[in-house]
Amino acid sequence: MRNFFKAIGLAKVESVNPYTYNSSAYNLTTGATKIKAHKDFLKSALEEENNRLIAIEGKTNQLVSQTSVVFSLLSLTIPILIDKLADANIIIKIILLSLVLAAFAFYILAIFNALKNFNVKNFNYFVAGPGNVLDFMNNTEEEFEAELVRDYLDSINNNIAVNNIKATNLLHSNNAFKIGNIITMILVVAISFVVLFNIKDSKSIEIQHPEKVIINDNGKNTIFVHDTIFVKHIDTIVKVDTIFIKK
Repeated sequence: MRNFFKAIGLAKVESVNPYTYNSSAYNLTTGATKIKAHKDFLKSALEEENNRLIAIEGKTNQLVSQTSVVFSLLSLTIPILIDKLADANIIIKIILLSLVLAAFAFYILAIFNALKNFNVKNFNYFVAGPGNVLDFMNNTEEEFEAELVRDYLDSINNNIAVNNIKATNLLHSNNAFKIGNIITMILVVAISFVVLFNIKDSKSIEIQHPEKVIINDNGKNTIFVHDTIFVKHIDTIVKVDTIFIKK
């Protein structure tokens, strides 16, 4: 059960750095050629992580939009559902209502998980410090680039951890969205089944004297005709399903 709650975002996501190195251990006098190669490699890795961030945010926007559309469509079906199932059995009503509420809950959870990625206060990204230009203004170019390597090492380690949290939020949102879709499909099948087989509550009327069955009940004329009870309204006639006759 804990794994299920974790999979849909009801458990806290911990931030863990993927690497355990210490950037300060990088030697500032490694050599100009090596330092440049290290800097180019780390810069490329940092750009790849930035591209990953763009992809995560794009998919998050897409998932929020899709969930909102499905959520709205499901909301529009509620009045239709109430109208079509007004005469359904009470147990069937409870089951269908439970499915509707469950679908709403998972769609809301999907949107909630996705919107976590837009709370910028919770995500701090590292970049190479511009203050390095001033701090190393009187140092050699080799020492300056070595400090950039240190900044890149810290940035990559931190940014991967932050992007992992966003990716996890996206995964949780997607899981909740899929469960909501499954419940909605079950709901559609159940409604189709109920409407197709016209499962209704049975109404019963007990008649003591069928020969004297013409009565008036709160303005509704009830007339006994050929072993069938019809309740006549202003402009419609509704047939009652079951009759009990006592002579």
